[in-house]
Amino acid sequence: MDMTLDESCNKNQFIKCVNVGLLCVQEDPVDRPTMSNVLTMLDSEIAISPTPKQPAFFLRRGNNSSTASSSTKPETTAEITTSLEEGI
Repeated sequence: MDMTLDESCNKNQFIKCVNVGLLCVQEDPVDRPTMSNVLTMLDSEIAISPTPKQPAFFLRRGNNSSTASSSTKPETTAEITTSLEEGI
């Protein structure tokens, strides 16, 4: 969580919103909650029971500090992973 939100945001509520958002974008539509369930999860004080599955792909960004450069601009790298079912 961004440090600027640390004092103005309820950490548990923030984590709940992120988890519900991740559930809503699951690769398999069967794993996604209905809007009714989303509202119930967000309104409930109880912890969310289903946990999001690992995504089919993700994007990782970061500074690439292993390469030397004479430029003063920071160099960044981006990686993406994908998973395909066999037979596709």
